[in-house]
Amino acid sequence: MATISSAARWGSPTATKHALLIHGLTSSSHTWHKVAQGLAAQGYLVTAPNLIGHASRRSDNYRISNIAEDLRPFFSQGQQYDLVIAHSLGSLVTLNLLPFFSVSKTIPVVLIDPPLEQDDSVIARKRVMFKDSLADIKSPEFYMAQNPRWSMEDAVWRVLGTQLCDPALIDLIYQQNAPWSFAHLFATVPPTIKMTVLLADPDMNPSGHLKDIQPYAHIRTIIVPGAAHWIQHDFPDIVVDAALKAVNESHGVNIRNLL
Repeated sequence: MATISSAARWGSPTATKHALLIHGLTSSSHTWHKVAQGLAAQGYLVTAPNLIGHASRRSDNYRISNIAEDLRPFFSQGQQYDLVIAHSLGSLVTLNLLPFFSVSKTIPVVLIDPPLEQDDSVIARKRVMFKDSLADIKSPEFYMAQNPRWSMEDAVWRVLGTQLCDPALIDLIYQQNAPWSFAHLFATVPPTIKMTVLLADPDMNPSGHLKDIQPYAHIRTIIVPGAAHWIQHDFPDIVVDAALKAVNESHGVNIRNLL
């Protein structure tokens, strides 16, 4: 793995299959280390950018559409991807990236617990939670105690993500994206995008909710029992399996349900 120009990469540079992984709020590219290693073992070159404001350049514009636009260089010179996976805020960014994707082939996209619709009370609570996490950086041991399935590496990367995050990001992202409503973007998903949404267990305080996705019958939705918001840490194999299943189905391969 090597970090290059505000991104982490895993896999062989000569790989013919390319995956793009997009992290969530107050996180970083390295949140994908387990999923990326799993995909690299399957022959993918994996690229995970750091979103603007996260271990990257600062900005005064954190509209979701602008965060997506900042990723345009990752599509330069005709670069395209065979698989896209995104977590939380990264899912909303990905829905804004759809115009960048090729229309000449089917592209599987997996969104992990996307916070599609949030009312004012939820926004107020999330704003306090995220600001507190940046003002009082917790230890890896704290995150491991709160998340028993996490490894020490998961927790260390979580701490690093909060340390490198722009302190102004939290207030600005909620101010500039009000009202927080993104489920309607599912209506813009073109037929060439085969989208799967992995939702956290309803008993584990998820950010994504089935009711927000149900009106869009073309979106496959899977609830992961026992998983909290960070499904890629709790159950990385499920994320990889869901992604590879989507890839195989997009190629017309009939395989058994992996979940």
